[in-house]
Amino acid sequence: MRRWFSQKIAKLREVRQQRKTDSQHLLKARYHVFRSLLAGNNRAVDCLTEISIHLRMQGDPAGLTKLVLRLVEETAEMVAQLETLAGSRYRGLFAVHQAIAKRVQDTLARLASPENRPCVLPLAQIHGGLKGQTGNKAAALAELRKNGLPVPDGFVVTLAGCRFFLEHTGLSLELVHLLATHGADKEKHVSGAIAAKVQGLITQASIPPALAEEITAAARTFLENGKPLAVRSSSISEDGGRHSFAGQFSSVLNVRDEAQFLTAFKEVVASNFNARSLAYRLNAGLDPLRFDMAVLCLEMVEARAAGVLLTRSPQEPESGLMLVSAVPGLGEAAVSGSAAADLYLVGADGKVDWERSTIASKERLLVCEEAGGVAWRELGPEARLQPVLSEAELQALAGWGRELERREGLPLDLEWAVDRTGAVVILQVRPMTTMGLPATDDRREVSPVLAQGVRASGGRAAGRVLVVKGRKDFENIPQEPVVLVMQQSFVEAVNLLGQVAAVLVELGSPADHLACVAREQQTPMVCGVHDGSTLLPDGQWITVDGNQGRVCEASPEEISAAEKAWQHGPPGVRRMRVPLPPLHRELQELVTVLHLTDAYGPTFSIVECKSLHDIVRFVHEKAVLSMFHAGDEMLEENLGVVHAIDSPVPFFVSVIDMGGGVVVTGPKRRRIPPEAVVSHPFQALWQGITTPGLHWGPPPGGTPMGSVMSSFITDQKSERPIGMPNYAMVSRDYCNMNARMDFHFIMIDAVASPEPRSNHIKFRFKGGGTSLTRRRRRALCIGEIFEHYGFSVNVKEDLVNASLQGAAREAIEEKLVMVGRILGFTRLLDAAMGDDAMIGRVARAFMEGNYALSGLMDKE
Repeated sequence: MRRWFSQKIAKLREVRQQRKTDSQHLLKARYHVFRSLLAGNNRAVDCLTEISIHLRMQGDPAGLTKLVLRLVEETAEMVAQLETLAGSRYRGLFAVHQAIAKRVQDTLARLASPENRPCVLPLAQIHGGLKGQTGNKAAALAELRKNGLPVPDGFVVTLAGCRFFLEHTGLSLELVHLLATHGADKEKHVSGAIAAKVQGLITQASIPPALAEEITAAARTFLENGKPLAVRSSSISEDGGRHSFAGQFSSVLNVRDEAQFLTAFKEVVASNFNARSLAYRLNAGLDPLRFDMAVLCLEMVEARAAGVLLTRSPQEPESGLMLVSAVPGLGEAAVSGSAAADLYLVGADGKVDWERSTIASKERLLVCEEAGGVAWRELGPEARLQPVLSEAELQALAGWGRELERREGLPLDLEWAVDRTGAVVILQVRPMTTMGLPATDDRREVSPVLAQGVRASGGRAAGRVLVVKGRKDFENIPQEPVVLVMQQSFVEAVNLLGQVAAVLVELGSPADHLACVAREQQTPMVCGVHDGSTLLPDGQWITVDGNQGRVCEASPEEISAAEKAWQHGPPGVRRMRVPLPPLHRELQELVTVLHLTDAYGPTFSIVECKSLHDIVRFVHEKAVLSMFHAGDEMLEENLGVVHAIDSPVPFFVSVIDMGGGVVVTGPKRRRIPPEAVVSHPFQALWQGITTPGLHWGPPPGGTPMGSVMSSFITDQKSERPIGMPNYAMVSRDYCNMNARMDFHFIMIDAVASPEPRSNHIKFRFKGGGTSLTRRRRRALCIGEIFEHYGFSVNVKEDLVNASLQGAAREAIEEKLVMVGRILGFTRLLDAAMGDDAMIGRVARAFMEGNYALSGLMDKE
């Protein structure tokens, strides 16, 4: 009998141990699902960012389709992981995701059959309506040629053709990711290393066979007849009335065979992303990520002389004089400034002002090589001081300049060449962007830089600072130009982007939810603006340069312009947006638009998820909440495998190691010192918990809490079983803590990793051992404290929810020290909340370090 009884006892112990082991494995598996979900959330937000950029670029649908389908798969996985974490609590989300995915796929099917746009157009077939496909340079030359002016023959590889190349094998996805995440440098404005990497990806990429054959066939018509080509850029942004992009892109001259031509094509496309071009876009207030280039291929003119004609001399714009710059040989030497050039002043009547003209000493000229390409040649001594052009040639040039200025009705900048027969040929014509236009960048260099950050959404805007400390500050936005300044990237601000001039965020990321929508709505936004809410006082006029990530003092002119613009409506009404085609807009609504902005409001529900962006936001929020409810029954099974902290204060916590969170040297033991827990967020919390001056003794007027057991016994309103300890689940960069403090509970979930986008703090407080009125006051006081430290806060009755996300590990740890202090500080608050005036007074006492409320209790 004794033997039988011993076997039964041993069997029970074995079963109990197995239950503990299984429960521990289940708890760790739950944690790893949660961390996998957080990683998936980051990938999904990256995907949303790239999709927003692709929608803006309106390129070939192949890359966009691939991105969207990737997001559909990523969000499906996130929904499945949430179900694992939360059981059947959000089961309806699966059906909602399926419905959205079906609509997305239907839209993509229609998007995949766009209007057939040609990849190649002969110059003779180009008209003004095709400028959006051929670029300004090609369209202007085609119009001149059609009107009988001397322009070389040629063809254009259209914007559709160039984008087809960039979409091939997913090349554009790599480019967008590199430029969106690494392209801008807050000191240099452009990363030369990243620009070089982008260009290398393009020049080394293969051209789609169908496109290669089509463009080579167009080139063959010239090359087989002994007519070399000049391969040049023709961007939609280039040669416009505002921006010339002069010298920003590459030209490849004297292309003589098909292999040279395909190489030249890729080189010109790649030049759209060179460091020089990207810097030009940033300084001109243009989108550095936008690709809008076609490639113009013209019959090469083997010039005897070439150069530039300005129909108004920049030095004397009202004099009627024209300025002609001329070099011997090819004109690239003149436009690049790499060789000395003659400068001629020519009157409207064609008369040359020889006295004021300059004949340079010209030592070399650029010529075509027989095998292709160009080379420098030395000029003989007798030719160096000879005028490049005769008076007759200058008069002919001036005649063309007068005629073209008359037709266009504005001053022009012409590139020209004189061929071996002496005929003048026009190679390019564009408006003179320096005439009658303000110098937009001079003041930017002079204005003091008040703060610096990282570009999240481009653009430039002026407004008054409005420091946002909490959600209530969003309720009454002043009816004037406003720049929101926030400690973290409050998603609730999404609804205000159309009403404000710009947004500054101390923490946050260019890839977070608010940044995604800011780019979509073209609202300037800069994140990483350290101490912005301290450096920039409420009401100060500032100018936000989203392109360069700068905040400057607003000039009187900018203030006046912003106030006048406001009279015509909020910024969202006035912003010039590139309208999306209907299918792109439909896709935007289903994918990137965010409707779930208030995580604590009644509309934050499954039925309000209308887009994949909503799914991402919903799953992330609910996943963190699910970790709050790890399950006491699961913890009860694990009590035998956890460590108990030897605490110097009467706060007793059991620690469950999820992996890498506890390091114990020597023999295994259940009680361990706090320093054995190497979890970064736990250590930050513990630093706060053990802050000198916190009142861990009996609360005023309360029952003495001399031991953890007395705490359990007196806690008669516990929502958890009596006897359940405080616990923390930890890993190296994670901590989830559930704490019972007298008659209330506190839950904390925090990630403090090297990746800021993964980091967050979620805090929840509820309960109390006094009347509902006092509990409400305590909740409002705690909410005020958390708002002061930059958290997003929601208070309902005696429940406080606070969150902070997207911060660097150091910032998360600093905030967690404060949260740790709250654990001890809140024990005093029930008795302190005698009237409403105490809410603010107690909050200020905490901020001032008066954790024991010295002097306040007597006043009450």
